[in-house]
Amino acid sequence: MDFKNGVATFVMPHWRNENDITRKYLDETLDTIFKQTDKNWQLVIIDDLSPSQEAVAYLDEIKKKAPEKIFVIRKTTNNGPGHCRNMGIKWAYEHDSPIVLFNDADDISHVDRLKVAREIFVKDPEASVVYSTFKVIDEDSAIVPDDKLSPSIVEITDGHKKNPPQGINAWIDIGTEKGYTNLTSATVVKTELAYKYPFPPEKVSEDSNAWMRYSAGGGTFVYSGETPTLYRIPQNTAGSSSRSREGGKHGFYVQKARVDTDGFTRAVEIAITNGKIKVEQRDELLVKFYLKLGETLYREKEHDLAQDQVNLAKFTDMELTKKVIEAKGFQDWAKV
Repeated sequence: MDFKNGVATFVMPHWRNENDITRKYLDETLDTIFKQTDKNWQLVIIDDLSPSQEAVAYLDEIKKKAPEKIFVIRKTTNNGPGHCRNMGIKWAYEHDSPIVLFNDADDISHVDRLKVAREIFVKDPEASVVYSTFKVIDEDSAIVPDDKLSPSIVEITDGHKKNPPQGINAWIDIGTEKGYTNLTSATVVKTELAYKYPFPPEKVSEDSNAWMRYSAGGGTFVYSGETPTLYRIPQNTAGSSSRSREGGKHGFYVQKARVDTDGFTRAVEIAITNGKIKVEQRDELLVKFYLKLGETLYREKEHDLAQDQVNLAKFTDMELTKKVIEAKGFQDWAKV
């Protein structure tokens, strides 16, 4: 594919009820896509059976603004953002678009996002995934200070400040050292790789699962701090939509643990099959992954879920679990 001159595709899942504020978010998101300094883009919006007829009709108004650049897919079932992204990836693949930029309907891309990513892909043929850092904004698009953020969000942004995962097998560093690393709306990927490894049929952590398989499948990760995404987390609501759908904070983390584990274990098998790691490395990687996930869950005060991860590590290799707990200083929360 022609990465230098090919039309890049922004892929945007869409779901809206009668809430007018989400229309405002969408308008702000679209504004920065239109302001991209690299104008060689198209946008495919995949509506996930929005219950609001006004919201669906509004997509027609958006399309009229640039009918040669904006395309709308209307689904007849509601399956979540991962399924929507898969449809957008398939659309981009069938239209010979070499680059996919994921962009949720309430997050805001830097105006140079496409320009910088395209330059990286052209300069480095091995690069397959380009991701940037992000800043959290509230419902009024104001930057949220770090002391108002959840521990898991701070863990991600702190991970970008020193040695963010890059290169071949970035999934190992992400899964065993850093935890969740690249935000969906800050991730750009070669279309062929995204098409090969679709998002799983999940509504929580489906992105993390996909990134693991992208990397294990041969995708070289490149970090660029030049174009931070603005990631919207409303501060005066009960929580993010994904957490609400999955039974609140605890339900969200139950699902996250399950889907993250699926992604990492599948990545292990992909990497073994591709000769990127040896079979003998499997247990060590799994132990380190379980304990890292446990640490993340413990920080979110999900103590029982954190101990579940310790138990999985112990079942895999008791002696190695003890060594990793001691080396990482996890004794305060990891009981063996």
